[in-house]
This record gives sequence, C-alpha cells and structure tokens, in this order.
Amino acid sequence: MYIRTKTFKNKDGSTRTYLYIVEGKRVNGKVRQRIVANLGRLEKLQDGQLDKLIEGLAKFSRRQWIEACARSIEVRRAKDLGPALIFRRLWEDLKLDSILKKLLAQTEVSIDVEEAVFAMVLNRLCDPASKLGVSRWKETVYRREFERLELHHFYRALDFLADHKDEIEVELFERIKDLFNLELDLVFWDTTSTYFEGRGAEGFCEYGFSKDHRADRVQVILGLLMTREGMPIGHEV
Repeated sequence: MYIRTKTFKNKDGSTRTYLYIVEGKRVNGKVRQRIVANLGRLEKLQDGQLDKLIEGLAKFSRRQWIEACARSIEVRRAKDLGPALIFRRLWEDLKLDSILKKLLAQTEVSIDVEEAVFAMVLNRLCDPASKLGVSRWKETVYRREFERLELHHFYRALDFLADHKDEIEVELFERIKDLFNLELDLVFWDTTSTYFEGRGAEGFCEYGFSKDHRADRVQVILGLLMTREGMPIGHEV
C-alpha cells in the first residue's frame, strides 16, 4: 500500500486535491490499483488532522516505535569498549593471565594484581600515562573489572612485577616460543647506542664510544637478541 493524491479542477479554475491510501495488486499479469481509503481534502488534512493520523498509525508500526524511542535517548557519556576486548583476547592467548595468577597463588597478596597489570599494559598501548593517569584513564574504558581498581593497586602491582620479573619473562618466552613456533638453533645479538640530552640520566648512563657520533653526550648501550627471522626474544640495557 502507498499514498496517492488526485487533483480535480473546479469550474472557477481553482483546484482541490484529495489524499488516498491505495493498494496495488497484480491480477492476470497486470498491476491493478484499489482505493483502500479516501482520507479527504489535502488542504484540510494539513491543518493538523494529518499529523494526528500519522501519530496514531505510528503506534502500530514497530519500526516507527523503535525510531521514536531512539530519538528520545540522550547520550551523556561514552566509554571505549573495543581495545579492551581485543587486547584481552591477546592477553589470554599469551597466557599472561594464567602466568600472573599462578605466581599470585604463591603469595598472600589480596588485591587483583593481574587486572591491575592488564590495565597498565592496555593503557601503555592506547594512551600512555603515569600510574595516577592510569587511575583516571580507566574511567574512560568499559570493563567491569576496572571499576574495583584504585590508585594504590597499580603501585602494589608494580612491586609484584619487580619481584617476579625474571619468572614472568621466562614463562612468557616459553609461551611465545610455542605460539610462534620459534626456532632457536641460530640467534643473533646486535647492539646499538642512544644518547641523552639534558639532565636526568645521572647514574644510568655514561660517556663512551657513540654509534651516533655524539661522544659529548652520555649514552646507554642497547643489546637485542633475535631469531634468524628477526623476531626479538630478549634484550639487555
């Protein structure tokens, strides 16, 4: 069914237009039209009667009801969902959740360190910030587990990582070796150097031979261990 108008000409030259609801049907291979309802003069209907009729009919239309409800929705704030979903899958494929929980089972730590570490790593990938910044950033991400995290949880989680760094790295390496079928019959060790401008590197860097030809700047030597395909498997500073 559809709407159709038909205009008639009066004797004085003026016109009048009527509004119809028409049904089209195919009869013996030809389309036939049948007037279902004559809604009346268009000029009179446009005075307000047509709007009332549309509103009345809309109550029986599922699509119009949904669209009307959607228009009434007011979005006051939105949170990111995608990054947490995708990275959580990668996190679990690497078995980082299992690695951390196994180590936590050997301690008396009561807070959810695994979730705090996950939040900090996700933040590092999406919008790097300080621990205070992570505490604020997590409010922009939709993940129910983040709701129970507080600032001191991130600092406690860092202490845990520092205490178990070597164990975590070994477990993670074994998982990566299995996940990517790494062949370690031949590995390469490469070093490079980078230098620092300004203050802040005292006690961490020192002067020496610089591959950047900046012997006048304090520097640090970086070593990277790689497979024959170029996959990094370890580093040393």
